[in-house]
Amino acid sequence: MRSFTLAAVCVLAAAIATAGAGCSKKGGKGGNADSLAAAKAAAEHILVRVNGTDVSELEMHRQANMLLGQLRQYADSAQVASMMPTIRQQALDNAINRILLEEAVEKLGITADKAKVEERIETYRKNFVSEEAFQESLAKQGLAPDKLFREVEIAMRAEELFKRSTAGVTPASDAEMREYYDKNPERFQQPERVRASHILIKTEKTDSDAVKAEKRAKIEGILASLKKGAEFAELARTNSECPSKEQGGDLGFFERGSMVPEFEAAAFALKTGQLSGIVETQFGYHIIKVTEHAKQAATPFEQTKQQLSAYLSDQKRNAAIAAYFDSLRTAAKIEYLDSTLVR
Repeated sequence: MRSFTLAAVCVLAAAIATAGAGCSKKGGKGGNADSLAAAKAAAEHILVRVNGTDVSELEMHRQANMLLGQLRQYADSAQVASMMPTIRQQALDNAINRILLEEAVEKLGITADKAKVEERIETYRKNFVSEEAFQESLAKQGLAPDKLFREVEIAMRAEELFKRSTAGVTPASDAEMREYYDKNPERFQQPERVRASHILIKTEKTDSDAVKAEKRAKIEGILASLKKGAEFAELARTNSECPSKEQGGDLGFFERGSMVPEFEAAAFALKTGQLSGIVETQFGYHIIKVTEHAKQAATPFEQTKQQLSAYLSDQKRNAAIAAYFDSLRTAAKIEYLDSTLVR
């Protein structure tokens, strides 16, 4: 189960909403005049006014691009295209929420310690192999480096706001977890799996026919030894060219779709304790032994409780945050200056 919290959406929106505001000013040298003109028009086209603060079409586009970046990790182009009206509306909502969020943290006097903001930025930076890669990632998000501190600061203030608005939320109870488990059996199906060990003799695309024949002869010799009763784990440790040799060739459990097709087909066709013939894949020659075979079955309730508790508790927090934003919207003066956006 995957949960995308409203809190996360708002914080991410906050982190990108004002990014690159000065970019068009730097575009005079060799910039595309049409693009600059379009950006200027979008910036001047005011869609919504929230408590006197304007939300431009350009701002909504920035929000939409952030949402699209997230969505494309989980949906194909056709799915994304079909969701564009929803994305446009969510982008506008995020832009409105951004304004309400900033007003709320100011009103409540919520601040973020400068040193902790810098520490958070440094934590982000350490996730990249180099400073160049970090800056490149920011550029792809449209996040100008000089805006980063401000956006991380707002995000951290927002986190404190969300913590306060969810302070009264209680963890999911056993009864709530059981009810969800019983009403959603399809979510708790464990697919068919096998646990297998293998011995690999690697091949390379550059191998000559003679080299490949030599490697084939080696794996055939290993297979012959196994058929005579040699211990699989021992031969894996001394012959396999896969890191799994340290575990006697054990790959653990895996589902369909986890391995390359030739390996998967051979493994799932074997019965427990059965040995394959020589299986050739893009990696080389394998001998596979299936040690366990688990059919599709429901995951017992007791084994899902930790996951369920986290998921349902998260849902309850999301609901509390949504209710908080609803209250901010109710109290706010929101004017839709573009009639096509009025709901």
